[in-house]
Amino acid sequence: MPKIVEQGTNREIPASDIPAYLKNHGVHYEFWPVDPAPASLRQKSGLALDEQDAILNAFKSDLERLSKQFGYISHDLIVLNPESTPNLEQLLKNFERVHRHTEDEVRFIVDGEGIFTLTRNGDTFSVTVTAGDLISVPAGTEHYFTLTETRNVKAIRLFQTKEGWVALYKDEDETAHASR
Repeated sequence: MPKIVEQGTNREIPASDIPAYLKNHGVHYEFWPVDPAPASLRQKSGLALDEQDAILNAFKSDLERLSKQFGYISHDLIVLNPESTPNLEQLLKNFERVHRHTEDEVRFIVDGEGIFTLTRNGDTFSVTVTAGDLISVPAGTEHYFTLTETRNVKAIRLFQTKEGWVALYKDEDETAHASR
């Protein structure tokens, strides 16, 4: 279950209220057990392409269900940590800028943790997601993403376009593309 903290008041939402809180803010959330993917791959800092495919295949039926339900046409696995992501600090600088997308930003956390901070229905709140959490930030929602102090996340990303998500930064008039 994710942890939610409202900005401004620092009020933490009780765990029993989190599903309703997210639903009331238009955020799709699901919990999937991560044990279909081998622990050795979930916990490994860097993954070869065949190892990434093994993780993606472990969740094939859920990915197909979501794709059919919401119109996702592709997915991949992103691994962010200091050991295997040489440009981690630059990527995080882009992710940490307030932006929005023309499509949903969907992440299923396979390992590690991260924080989405978003503004919906006049509320700004942070959602700390950990292994097993699937979150879909609705299209058009101003938000940003960062890693926790663990500096590690493995996440499956789902896309509705071939280009992947395109970040429209709040502090720019132009469209900026973040790398897939």
